[in-house]
Amino acid sequence: MIKDALRQQFLAERKKLTPDVLQNKNQAITTHFLQYFDLTKINNLHIFLPILQRNEINTYLIIQAIQQNYPHINIIVSKSNFDTCEMFHFILTSTTILVENKWHVPQPINGQPFPEKLIEMVLLPLICFDQQGFRVGYGKGFYDRFLARCTHKTTKVGLSHFPPIDKIDDIHELDIKMDFCVTAETVWTF
Repeated sequence: MIKDALRQQFLAERKKLTPDVLQNKNQAITTHFLQYFDLTKINNLHIFLPILQRNEINTYLIIQAIQQNYPHINIIVSKSNFDTCEMFHFILTSTTILVENKWHVPQPINGQPFPEKLIEMVLLPLICFDQQGFRVGYGKGFYDRFLARCTHKTTKVGLSHFPPIDKIDDIHELDIKMDFCVTAETVWTF
């Protein structure tokens, strides 16, 4: 299937998830992530802030666990420029003020900028993914542009409510493959 059809199908599936199912999936994804990855060796981790109204993965659970158990890690979050489709990155601290933009994406309005080249791990939002490690997002290319500016050593980890499909048919040469994807059931390696 092509990305547009997959996007429609999986957004509709995600919309149907009940609060109880979402809570269970979010907790399982958080647990799998924390058990699978050795975060003692990570200093700078980029994480997306969820659009909870769209049933995205609740990454606040992961953020809280990292803040409690790995205080040495800088948690990096982004602010998006929708005119240029670029992201700007900031360290999330107790003084960071988050405000939802018109698409309901929580974004920092203050904070210390952080260079992409120093980010060691990125947790990626997605709508669905395939068994080769490619993902379907909302279609603007924000994360592919961002990942292209990270180093080749940056670990790319998707978070998904659903298991992978066989194959996304219209992969573009600029699409960047994930290294891992965490679901409620398991961690996929690519």
